[in-house]
Amino acid sequence: MMQTLLKAGGMVLILFCTTSIGMALARELSRRVEQLETAVTMLDAFEGELSYSLSPPDEIAGRLEQRDSLSDAAYLPLCSSLCRQGVPFPEAWKQAVTHQPGSLSGEDAGILAELSDTLGQFDLETQLSQIRNIRSRLQLQLDGARVRCQGYARLYRTMGLLSGAFLVIILI
Repeated sequence: MMQTLLKAGGMVLILFCTTSIGMALARELSRRVEQLETAVTMLDAFEGELSYSLSPPDEIAGRLEQRDSLSDAAYLPLCSSLCRQGVPFPEAWKQAVTHQPGSLSGEDAGILAELSDTLGQFDLETQLSQIRNIRSRLQLQLDGARVRCQGYARLYRTMGLLSGAFLVIILI
């Protein structure tokens, strides 16, 4: 009796664990989509702030950090903090994006980090052009991430559940 109860409990735990793994993988895909959407929104806001206020990029990053709609952009507070410590904006931006990418892929973070090559170092039109270029490249990444999320998120959840069921059947 006790052995059967332990075996049943173990099977439930196996099923729970594999299903949780599948759900976690699916959630990671969704988080990447959300963070890419936030990055595109942040670039729109950065472009607007830069074109209307003509403020230095470190001040703009500080203002954007305060917006609730950009709370997913973990690199903004880090960049602002580094700038307040005296780190030049290009270096602070690159460090922040590479050290706080969140769920962004390495390629996504690399595209965002390219802003450091232009912002605050060239004339306004060149900076705005670079922001638009990076935004369009991130939009392509976002479109690909959405397709991948739609295709694979359900697969991950299903495979997590089915692999758990398979292991339970083997143990019976």
